[in-house]
Amino acid sequence: MQHNLVWKPWTNPGVEHLSLIIAADGVTASGQLIQSIRGNSIAATYVLAYDERWRFRRLWLKVDNQGQRGLELQRDIRGHWYQDGRLREDLVGCQQVMLSASPFPHTPLLRHAGLAAGDSERFRLAHVDLLGLRVEPRLQRYQCLQRQPSHAVYQCDAEGHAPCELTLDEDGLLVQAIGQFVRSNRQTLRQADCA
Repeated sequence: MQHNLVWKPWTNPGVEHLSLIIAADGVTASGQLIQSIRGNSIAATYVLAYDERWRFRRLWLKVDNQGQRGLELQRDIRGHWYQDGRLREDLVGCQQVMLSASPFPHTPLLRHAGLAAGDSERFRLAHVDLLGLRVEPRLQRYQCLQRQPSHAVYQCDAEGHAPCELTLDEDGLLVQAIGQFVRSNRQTLRQADCA
């Protein structure tokens, strides 16, 4: 199964396009984004790889912000994390990766967690700051507020940020993160460009 998704930041200029391939042996997400982050314009390209149960395996990332930089992050089946081939012992216990300027990483986390309405869980994540390319462990809590056949609503409490309400569609793909991102489609983007 393949999905092509587009998100726009809630208030800042920018756009992100993601191609998602879900196969029997794993999941691959390839994305490109252009955004203004804390007054800095960045362009980023990334590939995220997950196993068939949506467990994080690898991130390849290139960011252009006054020069090109990149990193590679891996998690092996024993839970050991490596950044550019070097062991990151401080990331032990992290279950997923979160990119600072992308809404997509909520999907693997919530699909793997399978929270029912009323359930909540705290996760330790490897947070990647796209502006500074820093990777650090962070705590993030999700509570499932509502689950319907067509969508689910969660509250996300991320360390260092105000709580945010997330709506995901029936496939577990983010529709909106209030105050942060909203999903669009190519037709809507074309109409906006012509206006």
